Amino acid sequence: MDTTRILIFFSLLLLSASTLADANDGEYLGFKLGEKYSAPEGAVGMDHITGALSYAVDAHHRHQHMGSLSVYVSPKSSIIGSIFGGWYFSSERAAKAFADRYTQSLENAYSNWKRRRNTLTNGEYQLWVELEQRPPLVDHWPSDKKFRVGVALSFARKSEPRSVWMAMIKAEVEGLQLTADN
Repeated sequence: MDTTRILIFFSLLLLSASTLADANDGEYLGFKLGEKYSAPEGAVGMDHITGALSYAVDAHHRHQHMGSLSVYVSPKSSIIGSIFGGWYFSSERAAKAFADRYTQSLENAYSNWKRRRNTLTNGEYQLWVELEQRPPLVDHWPSDKKFRVGVALSFARKSEPRSVWMAMIKAEVEGLQLTADN
């Protein structure tokens, strides 16, 4: 498939992105921040440095023909705090063209969000798009293609929901019970 056909294909995917969910409400790629994630039976979450668990979403539950999709959840209550997806490309040129178009489509869909480099932020939520090259040593890269356009929706860095979610993770990791006084 040549680059032009690839770009046309992915452009059509981008046009349908807004029908999946509304990031203004914390929804993205079929999931919603702050909601409980029900892991499929037998699924094992991978530990993250923050104490959260990451669950890979199987291919038939992914939107927009993504190569990978994962949710980061609190370890015991399984509350979603981040949603990550990625598309994989053989060439940097195709990946960059897709990343630029996807970022532009997000900017068009969320014109009231503030853009800073590769992120868009609005109140409690932050969207980002990032072009990555497979590092020489990596534990997990679910494709044989060398480049990935990663996208995510998470609670904005200094937002109250992020602070609450991080406190929840800490409490769950340490076995504490949060009360109204904590």
